[in-house]
Amino acid sequence: MKPNGRCFPPAAVRQTGASQNKAIGLVVFNTTGQLLFMNQEAQLYIKQLQSKKTRENGSALISADVLAVVRELLDRLTGCDHPKDCETIQVERLCFTADQKLLLHGFCIPGFPLLEKSQLLIVIDKLNQNCPDINIQQQYHLTEREQMVIMYLMLGFTNKEIANRINLSEYTVKEHLKRIMQKTKTNTRTGLLSRLIFQNIQDGSLLGSSLKEGPMTES
Repeated sequence: MKPNGRCFPPAAVRQTGASQNKAIGLVVFNTTGQLLFMNQEAQLYIKQLQSKKTRENGSALISADVLAVVRELLDRLTGCDHPKDCETIQVERLCFTADQKLLLHGFCIPGFPLLEKSQLLIVIDKLNQNCPDINIQQQYHLTEREQMVIMYLMLGFTNKEIANRINLSEYTVKEHLKRIMQKTKTNTRTGLLSRLIFQNIQDGSLLGSSLKEGPMTES
């Protein structure tokens, strides 16, 4: 479907790193916050993100997580003077549901005038099991930004790549990692990854196939 006769930007969807076989949710808003388009996958994901009370009432309200991405995109858009400026706008938000993890990617589709004719694309991507678990987030009291840093760290991104992905300086990413290591009582990237990957932290045992491989040592 093409909202207002315009196509979704293929490059924006490719940036999510999503497989074509995965169910990708797509939502499009205009700059007044009006919903223009939502595919079936997005409807399912948004229903999962809604509160239990909202689901029971059968409400079709957009989840607070999606609206937060829309607001941040609009804030970034107001600082743009030219459609080319919109190419660098990307907002991401990590969300947890009862049984899975979702990543919301927000992009601007520029129009002219920018603040009147642009559109906001939200791509909802289901994450694999290598991403931070909600129990880890709660146990170590991680902020949303720290969760994002951890997620990309576990996906193999360098500090510079993480910084570019979530619009931070490389120095800020390093500071986030220092705080995460303090919270998890680790002092190397390898030690941090070991702590995050293996779920049974309290008794120090490793889960699954890693039991056969032996513990990972810090470098």
